[in-house]
Amino acid sequence: MIRRIYLYLVLFSTLIMSIGGCVGIFMSLSDIIVPNGVIQDYASYRDMRIAQSVKVPPGEPAPPVPDEATIRADYERLVVDEMQQARRRGLNGLIKSLGWIVIPLPIFLWYSRKLKDDKGSSAGASA
Repeated sequence: MIRRIYLYLVLFSTLIMSIGGCVGIFMSLSDIIVPNGVIQDYASYRDMRIAQSVKVPPGEPAPPVPDEATIRADYERLVVDEMQQARRRGLNGLIKSLGWIVIPLPIFLWYSRKLKDDKGSSAGASA
């Protein structure tokens, strides 16, 4: 009786772990396919860059204010870098989620087979 309860608890916990891994895989795949974009829009990025070049401590020479083309190129590079970073995070999450499936799955199959053997032996003993 206690053995069977133990088997069911192990099966339940490994099943829950595998389900969590499947959900994680789905979420990671969505991050890889459609990564989150940059939160900051171009106008606020431009204003921030201009404000940084204007704000200089006293006694230091002021750097030249970047032109519109430079700011636009930097912003486009920022967007591409953020997309690549989001895809890398998604791939990292995908690998972690696969671990939540690959590790508990053999345990689930092993204990599932033990439960079938246990039911078969108890049915044969009672007959």
